[in-house]
Amino acid sequence: MFNARSLNAVNNAKFSQHFVRPLYGSYCFSNIPQTILFLLTGQGQSALPRDVFGPLPTSYKNVLMIFIDAFGWRFFARYGEKYPLLKTILTVGMVSKMTSQFPSTTAAHVTCINTGLNVGQSGVYEWHYYEPIVDRIITPLFFSYAEDMSRDTLKEADIPAEQFFPRQTLYQALQAHGVPSHVFQHQSYTPSTPSGRFFQGASIH
Repeated sequence: MFNARSLNAVNNAKFSQHFVRPLYGSYCFSNIPQTILFLLTGQGQSALPRDVFGPLPTSYKNVLMIFIDAFGWRFFARYGEKYPLLKTILTVGMVSKMTSQFPSTTAAHVTCINTGLNVGQSGVYEWHYYEPIVDRIITPLFFSYAEDMSRDTLKEADIPAEQFFPRQTLYQALQAHGVPSHVFQHQSYTPSTPSGRFFQGASIH
């Protein structure tokens, strides 16, 4: 079923024909990691509103998170009734509409979902941006300088990767509570320098 409160909240967050204000305090992508931590450990509070669970429990031994880059609400609305997994979620689960962070970029959201830090906390916000450590424009997810076509050219700077990425991960936080994490990611991206940072504390498959 659909979470009507989330639909109303996100729809009311529009401030022009093309823009939606991120709901950092409620229905926002950036609140997913803390909510997962809450579901698995019972520590703290759910960062997402309780209504996202509907009648479902709020404590679990296992949580499966599927992260599909760029699969926004319009695609779920289009394909939700077409594919078995999505139909099952609609039938027995609760589907909530959420805002992205700003900017709504791959770099910002890949960093957030793995570290639990929103874009303002992580500092990883765009595909390319100026990095004062090296005084150059970089491509963080390639760990390279922006003008380079190959990966890992930032290694030439001889600066540890942890200087470019957050030092904490969601998986380390779970590990501290005795909860193991397993990450399955395509070999095109794993192993890589960013994944080596983002997946600290998890077993990679």
